[in-house]
Amino acid sequence: MTRIRFSFTRGEALKHISHLDMMRLIQRALRRSGLPLVYSEGYNPHLRFNLALPLPVNVTASEEYGEVILSDSVTPDQFMVAFGEQLPAGLDLTGAWIEDDYSAPALPSTVGAALYRATLVAEEGCRVDPVHYRQALDNLLSKEEILAPKTKKKKKKKVFVNVKPYIYEAYFNEPEKERPLELNMLLQTGSRGGVSPFFVIEQLEKELTVECNYKAHWELHRERLYQDQDQFLQPLSEGM
Repeated sequence: MTRIRFSFTRGEALKHISHLDMMRLIQRALRRSGLPLVYSEGYNPHLRFNLALPLPVNVTASEEYGEVILSDSVTPDQFMVAFGEQLPAGLDLTGAWIEDDYSAPALPSTVGAALYRATLVAEEGCRVDPVHYRQALDNLLSKEEILAPKTKKKKKKKVFVNVKPYIYEAYFNEPEKERPLELNMLLQTGSRGGVSPFFVIEQLEKELTVECNYKAHWELHRERLYQDQDQFLQPLSEGM
C-alpha cells in the first residue's frame, strides 16, 4: 500500500462550503480519479482519507493538507494528474508526496497551530483608522484571561475556558497608503484545544473604544498550518 499526502489551496469559489461538504467533494474527486483507493473494513466501509484540519466556512486558504491510502504503488506525479483533473474550480492541488513511514501519526493529530490573516474591508469611500484597532488589540492582549464558552457534551453544561494561552501571536500589518488593515493571528488548534479566529475578531471588536460610523466586514484567510516539534512550531510541509 502507498500512503500519499497532498497539499492544496481553497479560493473564493469554494469558501462558503462546510468542512463536511469539503470532505465529500474531495472523496468524490478521488473516486472519479481511478486511483486504487483503500476502504476500511466492516459493516460501513469508508475511504481511508482525511484532511489535516477542518477549514471554517467563509475562509480561503493557501496551504492545506490531506492524505489518502492507496492499494498499489502510485508516483506523486501520477497522483497529481489523476486527482488534480477531477477537482473543481476554487480547489487547486499544489503538491503530493509519499509518506515512507507508514506508522507515522495520522495527519490531523500532527497539527498544533494555524496562521490566519484577517483583512478589514470597509464600504467604498470610507477609511478605516488603524489607531483604534491597534489600541483595541493592545487592550485585548493585555487581559489576563479571555474567556470563551464551551459546552460539555456529556453534561450539556456550558463552561468558560481561558483561551488567552492559545493566542500565540496577534498583530496588525504596518500601515501603508491604500493598503487595507490586516490582522495576523497565530492560534493554537488541534487535539490540545484551541481558539477560533472568529472569536478573536469578535473580542477585538468589543474592545473598540469609539463607535465606527461605517460598515465593514472581515475577510479571513488561512495562510499556513504548523506542527508541534520539541515544543517549537514547525510549518507543515512536504516530507513532514
